[in-house]
Amino acid sequence: MRRTTVIRAGIVAILAGAALALLGAGCASGGGTTGDSASPSPAGSGLPAAGGSSAANVVQAAPVRHVKVGDLSVGYRVIGPLAAATAGASPAAAGEDTPLLLIMGFSGTMDLWSPAFVSALAQDRQLIVFDNRGIGETGDPMNGYPFSQLADDTAGLIKALGYDSVDVLGWSMGGSVAIDLTVRHAELVSRLVSYAGDAGGSLAVYPAPKVMAKLTDTSGSGQERGERLLKLLFTESYRSSHPDYWKEFPAPTEMAAAKAVDLQGQAMGEWAGVWGDLKGITCPTLFVTGAEDILTPPQNAVMMTVRVPGSWLQRFAGAGHGLMYQDPQGLAEAVLTFFSVTAAEGDASG
Repeated sequence: MRRTTVIRAGIVAILAGAALALLGAGCASGGGTTGDSASPSPAGSGLPAAGGSSAANVVQAAPVRHVKVGDLSVGYRVIGPLAAATAGASPAAAGEDTPLLLIMGFSGTMDLWSPAFVSALAQDRQLIVFDNRGIGETGDPMNGYPFSQLADDTAGLIKALGYDSVDVLGWSMGGSVAIDLTVRHAELVSRLVSYAGDAGGSLAVYPAPKVMAKLTDTSGSGQERGERLLKLLFTESYRSSHPDYWKEFPAPTEMAAAKAVDLQGQAMGEWAGVWGDLKGITCPTLFVTGAEDILTPPQNAVMMTVRVPGSWLQRFAGAGHGLMYQDPQGLAEAVLTFFSVTAAEGDASG
């Protein structure tokens, strides 16, 4: 197993705990639940996140539903179109008909998405967020699996929800899952956005030694360790100008079982990657990176853009791995512009 892969990915789990400690928030127990399709979950009862965002309840206010996907009961939430709801119009009249599916990073639950980012994306379209296997509201068979299983689970979810294809956006490990999904289930992905993801294996660029040293530093109290790790999501200049930066990181309502996190980390560490398959991606593709991301270095996005024909690259100056918390509106505008232009190009060619 590649130690660098697992440690880099594990930052999300540690940061979630750090955010809870810093915010003084409570946390419900997680580890996967089962239930009937579309049945509300206690964790999806509308409790707002403890962060400082004005849109803090957009994600967590949406009820949790469940659908059977293979051996799993997958927990998911449906959000938007928010503009249609506000205006009293029907969802079909609100713009984009194609749903946007969001894939969360390593060990994170679906309520870790930036509420402001989700709110901006969901104004004119329907968004679907969900928990990967063994995490939060999704079933936990506690069996080892290859990394490709996460993409297969996502493909099964798309089909179980009755869609022929969806737009897909993944963050961090979720960005890698989105790439793997597009490579192996191309017919299900209309457009791809990989934010802070990589294509895995030995060709990927991993954190520098000094970053690794910070990730592995276990000195100090739990809160002190959490504060150190949370800083790695944001650039030093942003932290200096925004001393309350940590308030934009939402507190999760549930956490993942340690065994499930270990299995997910093992799957990541053993993934050979799909660099050689990138040239076969034909759907419109956008790679997004923070120019100062020290957890998934921006070289990964550049290398993937070179390999995927006609793909887009968006680099955000002064931003790190936590771009969606640092600049949710800017990130949303970049994604929505990509969707708008590629939709127009598709109409013109059709």
